[in-house]
Amino acid sequence: MSKSKIHNVRFFNPHPNTIRTMALHNTFKKLAVCRSDASIEIWNLTSAPFLECTISTTTSNSSIEAISWCSDQLFSVGLHGFLVHYNLKKLAIENRWAVTGGACYCLDVNKSNDMLAIGTEQGYLNIFAVKDDGIYFEKFFDKQEGMIICLKFDSTGKFVASGSTDTVRVWNVETGHALHKMTTGRSEANKQTIVWSIEMTSDFTIITGDSRGKITFWDGKVGSQIESYQSHKADILGLCLSEDEKTLYAAGVDPTIVTYEKINVRGENQKWVKSIQRKIHEHDVNALVLYDNKLYSGGADSYLACSFHPPKTLLKYPPIPQSCVHLAREARYIMLRHPDHIDLWSLGQGQEVEQNYTGLIDLQDEPKKLLVLQKTVKDEDNVKEREGITCCCISNDGNWIMYSTNLDSRLFKLNKDENSLTLDKIELSCGPCIQGVFTPNNSQLITCPNSGGLNVYELADSKAELKQTIEIEEIKDTITFLQISSCGKYILIGDTSSNIVLWTSTSKRKIWTSHCKLPKYKFPATAMAMHPKTLNLVVSYSDSKIIEYDVIKRQYTSFSEKLSGLDFKSKFYPIKTITFDPRVKSIIILHDDNNLHIVNKEKKIVMKKKKAKIEQKEASPKAVNGIDVTATKVEVHTLKKYKHLVHFEWLSEDEMIAVEVNPLTLFEKLPPAFAQATFGKK
Repeated sequence: MSKSKIHNVRFFNPHPNTIRTMALHNTFKKLAVCRSDASIEIWNLTSAPFLECTISTTTSNSSIEAISWCSDQLFSVGLHGFLVHYNLKKLAIENRWAVTGGACYCLDVNKSNDMLAIGTEQGYLNIFAVKDDGIYFEKFFDKQEGMIICLKFDSTGKFVASGSTDTVRVWNVETGHALHKMTTGRSEANKQTIVWSIEMTSDFTIITGDSRGKITFWDGKVGSQIESYQSHKADILGLCLSEDEKTLYAAGVDPTIVTYEKINVRGENQKWVKSIQRKIHEHDVNALVLYDNKLYSGGADSYLACSFHPPKTLLKYPPIPQSCVHLAREARYIMLRHPDHIDLWSLGQGQEVEQNYTGLIDLQDEPKKLLVLQKTVKDEDNVKEREGITCCCISNDGNWIMYSTNLDSRLFKLNKDENSLTLDKIELSCGPCIQGVFTPNNSQLITCPNSGGLNVYELADSKAELKQTIEIEEIKDTITFLQISSCGKYILIGDTSSNIVLWTSTSKRKIWTSHCKLPKYKFPATAMAMHPKTLNLVVSYSDSKIIEYDVIKRQYTSFSEKLSGLDFKSKFYPIKTITFDPRVKSIIILHDDNNLHIVNKEKKIVMKKKKAKIEQKEASPKAVNGIDVTATKVEVHTLKKYKHLVHFEWLSEDEMIAVEVNPLTLFEKLPPAFAQATFGKK
């Protein structure tokens, strides 16, 4: 690969929003992560964890205190006092119901997925029934003194254990009466003990974590304490119990993750004993989830951490939105999407240097922030709040900008003067969108409304006219990819169920028609791009598999088999972006969070066969689409010079742009960590 200039963009500084709570769906292998701005991220855990899609915050749902899956449905509760149901295909609120008792703090679902329990500030425990034809309020239990902060169904669904200030209660679901009331005790006479977290085993053992830093085990059958441990030096905010109920994880304001194991003592008697402890986070840990023997944790530092053993491994995924960088190559603009606003910058211009020069180039023109786009809406208290941004895009010439919230979509015409920029709002007959893209020749806008399908708009001087509506039968789930090839002839569409389809436009009328559908793979796609010259589509999947598809012949290329054997050293981080060298068509560039992978199709390594001790029959050669594949391996060159590499793309024939987020900029915005004495000093 010949020499090129690289714009290292380091002025993208997203705000680290705290992880408040998490909920796991074991069957779908998806993790719902709720942040302090009331946005919900859906992470796919089928192989390498990656952020699949995000439900943006709205003024009607500005608070989320607890979240839970019920079958294939997602629910949350918050300080607004409503039970909220989400539509995961539209990435929006589907419905909501008022809850008796004011602000809601906790939510749980029974194992049969037909009942929801909600704890409120005024001490009411609400029960909602989940039926095929909808969600219905069923009843609320006897009012208790004080708020209900945490609760948990037992394995049968007939009983609920709840935690509040100084007390733990066991409720009978059928009668709505409390069976037992257990007091926690206090560390100081005038200081209440708050029960923050609760778990329950199948033998009716209740486990609580409280503000004293104590883990207490209770016998729910008789309402008595079994044992108690001083586990942490501060509040325990999160508990997590393994599926076999033999391992317990705990963490909180004191971020040390402590493990407890159930062991057999003296015959059939069992006891919980303290095991290993891990220091993964420096700030509060609010939520713990265990999946596939991997512990996921999150809290005030905003990182989603994944730790497991063996081998001893720690992975940290930064709080960076997906599809947050968009380029206008001709105008040399870069659009950066934050959760609630959009920044538009002009890129800097480097000084002229000699052709063989290597090193840093001084800027002739500094990067400049041109404008900030946001949508403010008055909430129920008549206070202006920002709406969350669901998607955005900018045209190649920088003259058109589109962005969408959960309320509607907006289109602007950008007027550039010598000293200022002005925006003209263009009427767009489109509701909320989850994806949007402009064609390379700036003549069309293609949007994906959350109701499904695609809308194609013809752009004129000061209007956008709906020209075509496309229904895509092959797409069954949320659309996460909407791209247009650099030649402008193909639309690439992909969903969360690994369905990838292509539509093409070859007529002068610019009408799009269905072209082909790629064979479905068992893992979801994380990135895709079409080569500007060969028109081959390269797709990466969450298990690090890479394929190359010939769009014209509608089949995999012979090189695709070699791509499947690529040796990526960081398989725990998915590929984020795929791009191609415009000067050398054999080069494919891929990147993950930390590494830049450069694949040269023309450079191959011949694999030497080891001599077998036992003579075997000669295996038949592998073939792809009837073409024999030789025993060669593609060379991959990896660069490890980045940390939190968000986006990498070619800007022109000899210029690249790399958008990076410095971890220190995230750390500087965090609140103070829990002060602990280290070697006699705090």
